[in-house]
Amino acid sequence: MFLQVLSNFAHSMKMKFLFILLLAFVLKGTIAQQAATMPGEILVKLKSSITPEKVVEEVYEFAGLESRFAVDHCVSDYMDIWLFTFDESVQDKRDLILFIQSLEGVAIAQANHMLEERDIPDDPFLGQQWHHQNVDDHDIDSELAWDVTTGGSTATGDDIVVCIVELGGAKWDTPDIVDNHWVNSLEIPDNGIDDDENGYIDDYDGWNINTLSDALSTGDHGTRVSSMIGAQGNNGAGVAGVNWDVSMMQVQIGSSNEASAIAGYEYPLMMRKLYNETNGAKGAFVVATNSSWGTNNGQPSEAPLWCAMYDSLGHYGVLSCGATTNSNANVDVIGDLPTACPSDYMVSVGRTNSQDVRSSGGFGITTIDLMAPGDNVYLANNTTYVTTTGTSFSSPCVAGGIALLYSAPCNSLMQLVNINPDEAALSIKDYILNGIDPTTQLETECVSGGRFNVNNSLQLLLEDCDNSSCIAPFGVTVDQIESSLNYTISWDPLPGIEEYSVQYRMIGSTEWTQVDNILNSSFVTDELNICTEYEVQILSECEDDQSNWSNPFIWSTDGCCENPIALDAAGLSGTSVEITWEEVLAAISYHIIATPESGDILEYENISENNFLITGLQSCMRYTIEIFTDCAGDPGAANAFEIHTGGCENCDVLEYCAASSNSNSEHIAQVTVANINHISGNDDGYVFVTEATTVLNAGSTYTISCVPGYSGASYNENFMAWIDFNSDEDFEDPGELIFDAPAPTTEGVSGEFMVPMNVIPGSVRLRVGMAYTPSNSNAEPSDCGEWTFGEVEDYCVTLDEEVGIFEAQYQQFLLYPNPANESVTVYSSSSRRGIPVQYRLLNMNGQLIQAANLNVGNSIDCSRLRPGVYIMEIISDSYMEHIRFNKN
Repeated sequence: MFLQVLSNFAHSMKMKFLFILLLAFVLKGTIAQQAATMPGEILVKLKSSITPEKVVEEVYEFAGLESRFAVDHCVSDYMDIWLFTFDESVQDKRDLILFIQSLEGVAIAQANHMLEERDIPDDPFLGQQWHHQNVDDHDIDSELAWDVTTGGSTATGDDIVVCIVELGGAKWDTPDIVDNHWVNSLEIPDNGIDDDENGYIDDYDGWNINTLSDALSTGDHGTRVSSMIGAQGNNGAGVAGVNWDVSMMQVQIGSSNEASAIAGYEYPLMMRKLYNETNGAKGAFVVATNSSWGTNNGQPSEAPLWCAMYDSLGHYGVLSCGATTNSNANVDVIGDLPTACPSDYMVSVGRTNSQDVRSSGGFGITTIDLMAPGDNVYLANNTTYVTTTGTSFSSPCVAGGIALLYSAPCNSLMQLVNINPDEAALSIKDYILNGIDPTTQLETECVSGGRFNVNNSLQLLLEDCDNSSCIAPFGVTVDQIESSLNYTISWDPLPGIEEYSVQYRMIGSTEWTQVDNILNSSFVTDELNICTEYEVQILSECEDDQSNWSNPFIWSTDGCCENPIALDAAGLSGTSVEITWEEVLAAISYHIIATPESGDILEYENISENNFLITGLQSCMRYTIEIFTDCAGDPGAANAFEIHTGGCENCDVLEYCAASSNSNSEHIAQVTVANINHISGNDDGYVFVTEATTVLNAGSTYTISCVPGYSGASYNENFMAWIDFNSDEDFEDPGELIFDAPAPTTEGVSGEFMVPMNVIPGSVRLRVGMAYTPSNSNAEPSDCGEWTFGEVEDYCVTLDEEVGIFEAQYQQFLLYPNPANESVTVYSSSSRRGIPVQYRLLNMNGQLIQAANLNVGNSIDCSRLRPGVYIMEIISDSYMEHIRFNKN
């Protein structure tokens, strides 16, 4: 009787979590199975008041060094979630979680749950898709919905994206899927640069959290999931997805554990967040994620970080569809992750067959939102088409439906999306749940009591839609025209709107300046007052109506008396440096003060341009550079930055951030580079080696080797090395990371690096770091800071001018054309055409771009290279030659 009362009480979606907690309390001790967790791993969400290193320190006081508790990596930067590892044979996991949770500054500590895919593969034998059209009307009425929309973009032109989070990737280039594959069009593939500034480098085809690249595996499970969401329709071949036209973003999490899932979800979260914040200029309009995997018997109370990720996604307007367990189990009782998570933005899906019957798979009147076709559905596979079964395919059926609803011709929906994306997402979820086809069996097995029907949901949305009134424009931006006091006001164009009106005024004024009949989605103001706050509003002129004025956009005009920003230094040498800064409109002139640590202050006045070459600096000296604006008023304190000139006789006078570790168990045993061959033991975490040094020549390639040593048992170690080529007392400039070991090792490891051509001769710092790396981890040493186990060694090395083959007057090989455009051909100045040679292409920081074998006279494709200067290293027999060339 008590359980029945609880069930009725918790039937509301908003009470789902409370019910789970109460039911877990009542049934404590009766659940036979527990969710599987990763051995020796704990997830921790930190508050701003504590660091991961502090957690490690506290745990060692509690559990001792023998627990080998260590920071593994940051799982989610946005949510500040970290993965820690430890020796579970020494320390009980539950006791350790309870202790960590008790620490001040720790928000949540929990185990790292394991994941599994949720399909039940079958052999192909059907050539039709009953879930789209069923003679007994047990389908989702796709064909009726397609009479209204087949997907693609929203009423305001946003490209709709569904993110498919998979363990093993998907073969997205299969014929029925490739045209709907999402790519990050603002990212240039394989150039090693985060072009769109989203925090991910070269994420053109999606993201793989394990390789930290867009290289995706071709898992057939992910291919079938993609096929359900968005196999291209009406193309005369294959099958059709719920959407004929939708952008499918692929994210591969590889490792089947909770930490990987959280890291995978962060990619669509950051892309939708970026889309919202830039008014669609960057990021992606992700409306749903799909996860056709999970953890059987998982309890939300034991995985609060996993469940919290769905709230974070929902905040930016993303619904998350999850496939529940394939076990014939009551999820209300035994639990499941993620489908028992209490987030309002989670859509938990079970599966039905062609007769609207849940023949198997999870159910739960308070946890499972609805059912969808998943038995014997016919989908595209990697190389053919298959009939397959599992909740893995019910969930993407609903995810595809969410995307289809966003493509409805409904202006008022998109107005809500742009004002309150989270509310818009919940509205879509309501349409999904309220549009189900109810059945007697499902009435007692899921929250909605029925099976998904995309057409019903679409019709409910259209009934609520208000297309009769105009939508006020959104996505307003204001940009200054060069250094004038005129400004371009822009906004997102709205389909079908041909004219707009704009009004703007100074903040506090009662008088607007209004301009009507604007034919484009931008407008240029008259000259405005300097250093003044303005507000602007825009309305749409519809055929028979006007919209309301948009929300005010407020900005400040240029012309304030202020000191320069965006300071930069280039061409630093032992005696000079070129300084640049952002021009200040109110400036009459500028003046610069360069203050050394000791000696005479240098001061320059009446500078008319926003750049200046400072000469006469002392070599091997730290300077503070301040730039002031001379203008009508007080600009306040100057922005300042520091430089350190070259020419030091010894790099030990330079100041670097501290880096160290605990080397009692393992240490750096040997470092070899050029003439350095240093053998050492435990140096208490850090040592500055003064007895070993070497000369490194500009443009030359060197091998660095590192060997770990142990006081007892052997452990996997990761190595990295840096050289401060420009002596600016950090290792953060491009090319200064000279070695990153490809994998952890218990033995020696080595790699090559090239000294840049443009280095300044002098003594600079070489830093070598080693860090203990647990199994299945990517933990690495850092150029600064402290980590749990490992060691750091610093050396002084002397940079010198280029030597050897660079001085040769005779060249056996030539490059043509130089500068190059799409390709460059390797020629020989002697009769060596057709001979095989090896080439290595390096940038000016010494980083290897590509390498291969070719025959003299053949061309090398360089169309994907960025413009700049490169070094071509050509090796033939025992001869090696370096040739510089430019890429236009």
